[in-house]
Amino acid sequence: MEFESTAQLFFYGLLVFLGVWGNILVLVTIFATTVESHDLAASDIILTNLAAVNLLISIFRNTLLVIAESRVKVLLSLSWCRVFMFLWVWLKSVSVWVTFCLSCFHFLKIKRHFHLSTKMKEIMYVLAILFGVWFVNFLYSIPAFIYSQTASGNETKILMVVSTTMEPFLGCVWKFPTQESGIIFAAFTLVLHELIPIIFMVCTNLSTVYYLSKHIRAIADEHLHSVQVERMAAKLIMALVTLFVLCTGTHLLAVSYYNHNGGPATAFLLTLAKYCATIFIGFSPLLIAAGHSKLRHKVCKVLHMKIF
Repeated sequence: MEFESTAQLFFYGLLVFLGVWGNILVLVTIFATTVESHDLAASDIILTNLAAVNLLISIFRNTLLVIAESRVKVLLSLSWCRVFMFLWVWLKSVSVWVTFCLSCFHFLKIKRHFHLSTKMKEIMYVLAILFGVWFVNFLYSIPAFIYSQTASGNETKILMVVSTTMEPFLGCVWKFPTQESGIIFAAFTLVLHELIPIIFMVCTNLSTVYYLSKHIRAIADEHLHSVQVERMAAKLIMALVTLFVLCTGTHLLAVSYYNHNGGPATAFLLTLAKYCATIFIGFSPLLIAAGHSKLRHKVCKVLHMKIF
């Protein structure tokens, strides 16, 4: 058991539960707001994609991880191993790059470089980018379908790419032609889908905060309300990038340490990576929605109706 106590497993299950219902709440809120206003912003389309992919990760991976760590023995067949390994790689990669798309979209809007002639063109542009993200990562994830295998029980050490479990998760392992090719694929994946997005996210969000600060100083005396709104936006952007860097960076460190070292800190780092990944999935859409005035008011209205 990688969760050493029932309390740890309960806390992890609580985070997974938050990830499922938090993302459902965001999706329902966006849908209700769109129906009421008969309008859908391009940023809402990106947020919908982020909430949807994180919801799928929570259902198809994190929920199964809670079940597996609860000493319920679940072993998948070869066909299902290939399907789930493919889904895990695909969904995780899409989640990372959709998060970056949202950050990049906000940066371009603030810098005034993203002006298309009509709102419909802006929406079509965003849809094309998102389709590209889903399709390219679909192609990239095909090796997960090809090189997935059921565990034989004789493995002394399994290769990690997306998983952070030291034992074969649901009985599924990577099976590359050679150990070197597996290490190269894992390293390439970590660099492409974790290290590079971390660098891009930090640069993009720091640039966003810079242009926000510059804009705030320019209009501070004339539009006090606008200044307050943009300051809140800057704080939320920094909170998002901090959450992304901490969570993704922890996973990058843990998996790299395991694949290339496997020292005494391995178990601690992998457990920490599980928590961080789940925290990001559960909190990032809610954090972004909190900075969206229409979504924030709608969420408060929905919660108020349910509570009272």
